[in-house]
Amino acid sequence: MHNVGEYYLVSIALSHFYSLLSRMSVSRSSHLCAIALGSNIGNSQQILNTAIALLSQTPKITLEKHSQWYRTQPIGPPQPDYLNGCAILKVEWTPPELLGILLKIERRWGRKRREKWGPRSLDLDILFYGDRILQTSPLTIPHPHLRERAFVLIPLAEIAPHWVDPVTGKTVKDLRQKVDCSGVTLLKTPMLPGQEPPQLLKQRLAYQGRKFNFEVNRLRLPNDVEGDWECIRHPGGSLAVPVTPEGKLVLVRQYRFAICGRLLEFPAGTVEPHEDPAETIKREIEEETGYRAKTWNSLGKFPLAPGYSDEYIYAFLARDLEKLDNPPHQDEDEDIEVVLMTPQELEKTILTETASVDAKTIASFTLARPWLE
Repeated sequence: MHNVGEYYLVSIALSHFYSLLSRMSVSRSSHLCAIALGSNIGNSQQILNTAIALLSQTPKITLEKHSQWYRTQPIGPPQPDYLNGCAILKVEWTPPELLGILLKIERRWGRKRREKWGPRSLDLDILFYGDRILQTSPLTIPHPHLRERAFVLIPLAEIAPHWVDPVTGKTVKDLRQKVDCSGVTLLKTPMLPGQEPPQLLKQRLAYQGRKFNFEVNRLRLPNDVEGDWECIRHPGGSLAVPVTPEGKLVLVRQYRFAICGRLLEFPAGTVEPHEDPAETIKREIEEETGYRAKTWNSLGKFPLAPGYSDEYIYAFLARDLEKLDNPPHQDEDEDIEVVLMTPQELEKTILTETASVDAKTIASFTLARPWLE
């Protein structure tokens, strides 16, 4: 994914583009349209979610609803499976203008149309534009291949089963029943026991950063209450409780700008896309402390701040430490000092100087306590 600086440059370019198009027409009526989304390069689920959020932020576009994501077998040359879905938009753009907006969003992820049916980071297609029939060189509406593609009809039937295809006069639900659906499966997001996902009514991406995104979501909760909730979408963090052969804990005293001070913390780091949390912390402990552990045990995982973030912390016990002769360099944006403490000293600090120890360290210390005795 590109960094936040590139995101804002693209946002500025899009704003100028929208401004130019908006001057072409003073008064416009709105139209419902259906689009298809697909991706099989990079973090496809994050790319698709961000594309939906960007569309909902675009002037003169209202996101009415979008489908769940489906894993589908590719058509064409050998390549990874796709994630596909559909969305219904209310737009005040003409079909060519809407196509231009979709192409610019595609290029946000470096989309280049080189190989027919080849892999792509993001694919956005107009399926229907009201009941309009359009045949031009760059654009055909309805999409000429939608009636034969299960990976389009399945998610579209989920959100618009009664939409009538103006060419055949058949509903999307009817068209879906005539295609082979065997290569399309619903993407099931792993859930913990007791989780009850809400119904997503509308989503807006307020900020896309280097490590996390910030969303504003209109939700219907399991008790049918509707409202707006902000959420930081975070890939998760991995943490180690390192113990030396002498029984001392290895912590870091790190400057945190948000509280304008330093906190005692166990070494931790952000889990990279498609990375095993165990690999994350093996890298981070060497960078932050200069130690390497020979023995690892999982302590479990826990939500860090569920009131406004979906981040989970994966905690590990790191034992049989050895000091590295040439430890990796710390990140340039970190101000860290390594601190050795006995479990008793850390416990006393937690009880008497609560504000000097961060929450994930306190929670992980509690999980590791039986091992330390």
